[in-house]
Amino acid sequence: MPRTLAEIALDAGLVSKADAARAGRLAEQRGEPLIAILVRDLGVDEVVLLGAIRRVTRTPVADPGEVRPELGALGELTRETCRRLRVLPLSVSVDGAGARIMRLAMADPTDGAAIAEVEHVTGCEIEVTLLPLSAVEELAEEGYRAQSTSVLPRKRRFGEDLAPTTQLHSRPPSHHGEETVEVPATVPHHVVSDEADAALRVRALVHVLVAKGLISEEDYEESVKDLLKRRSEEP
Repeated sequence: MPRTLAEIALDAGLVSKADAARAGRLAEQRGEPLIAILVRDLGVDEVVLLGAIRRVTRTPVADPGEVRPELGALGELTRETCRRLRVLPLSVSVDGAGARIMRLAMADPTDGAAIAEVEHVTGCEIEVTLLPLSAVEELAEEGYRAQSTSVLPRKRRFGEDLAPTTQLHSRPPSHHGEETVEVPATVPHHVVSDEADAALRVRALVHVLVAKGLISEEDYEESVKDLLKRRSEEP
């Protein structure tokens, strides 16, 4: 039967039973992976823990200095999902049978729930590569920053793409025998977003940016707090 992360840490003498139980409770309360609690809250040495995990699971280990996530692989998951699960998509390939295979870096290959979620979201079969927790977090942030820089389109002025449509109609002939003249009439192009107020448009924009992984909810909240603070400090 596969060993759990708590059992691996216990067997390696990295935590006591009491600490392992406390870590489990904290992980459940916060909705965070257990490995993040062990390293961040209990101070377990992530390199030593990685070695213990490697010995038990036989998962291949990657050199953090050599890891270069593919932008296409990063596009399979949002930045927020990677932050929450502590995972990093490295590459996506197709095998001879046509199945999509994702090479996924993570600090805890025993986290079956995280692997199952990635499989469900991406439709890929998962091959896990082991990396220290700090490397997973740092490389994910660097990768998504690079992705944002490379895919952001040219900024356009609001309404730039809205083109009026025209149709011709006849001006009624005059009583003096003038020819009927075709006069172009401009008909405004209807846009659904025109019916929404500014607040709803902003909410929709933030939702799209978060869904595409270009910003996170935390980034948005911090920006709002900063603007409110500046407004309160204005004379």
